[in-house]
Amino acid sequence: MATMITNDCINCGACEPECPNNAISQGETIFVIDPMLCTECVGFHDYEACAAVCPVDCCVTDPNNIETEEALIARARALHPDTRFDDNFESRFRKGQGQPSAARAKADAPAKAASAANNPATEVTSGTTQQASTGASSAYAEPEVYFVPLPDIDSWDIPVRCFKCNQTHVEPVRNFMIGNVIFCPHCNKSMVVRDNLNFHVRTLLKDSYDRWQNEQNEFQMKRERELAEFTEARVKEAEAFEAHQQRELQKIRQQLDTIGETYDAPGKPIKKGSRFGWG
Repeated sequence: MATMITNDCINCGACEPECPNNAISQGETIFVIDPMLCTECVGFHDYEACAAVCPVDCCVTDPNNIETEEALIARARALHPDTRFDDNFESRFRKGQGQPSAARAKADAPAKAASAANNPATEVTSGTTQQASTGASSAYAEPEVYFVPLPDIDSWDIPVRCFKCNQTHVEPVRNFMIGNVIFCPHCNKSMVVRDNLNFHVRTLLKDSYDRWQNEQNEFQMKRERELAEFTEARVKEAEAFEAHQQRELQKIRQQLDTIGETYDAPGKPIKKGSRFGWG
């Protein structure tokens, strides 16, 4: 299971009904994902459904538990023995690269053949456009971004050097509360946490976490803005090229019409000159 729900979960429950494997349930404090049921939606979607609907983006990749597509589709087949997963199953690993199944292609063949027979020029044009479009989508497929999840703010540890024995020991950050007494495990000397130490620790963590979230939001917004601008430019280019091809198609049609109208066929009556003119 490479998907986990972080402590940022607000218990909205939006993710639970979206899971095709019923892997998400309410835990003690937040929703949790059962690693034995999660398939990252491989076989059902080319995206992770829980992450798509999460309003706070807390369904993230677990960097300590990465699984391959082969392992995930094998689990999906084991969990859904009555469901058929062909070789073109949907998967986030091949997002934007899925191909129609053989059954779908076979069903569409008669319609395409009829269209080609009725209007060959249109069929050639649409086929060329479709091929170009498919090539562009695979060449410029937007890569997914896997943001590194932040640990819970109270999960940090801080090394402390005892002023008495000069030895270092590690204390959890939650112990650095104003007035709390910390004992050295080496010499048992006590140390009282004053407000300046608590302030430094809490300010560092809060500022770091705020900056982390702001940078992540700005990065995502920048990518979305640039992608929208790029897509808009590509649409304009495609429309301009399509208009060019339509003009060229019309030019070919006109040239064929001209050839047919001006062809000097054998037996065509010859216009004779006037009686007093040169014949």
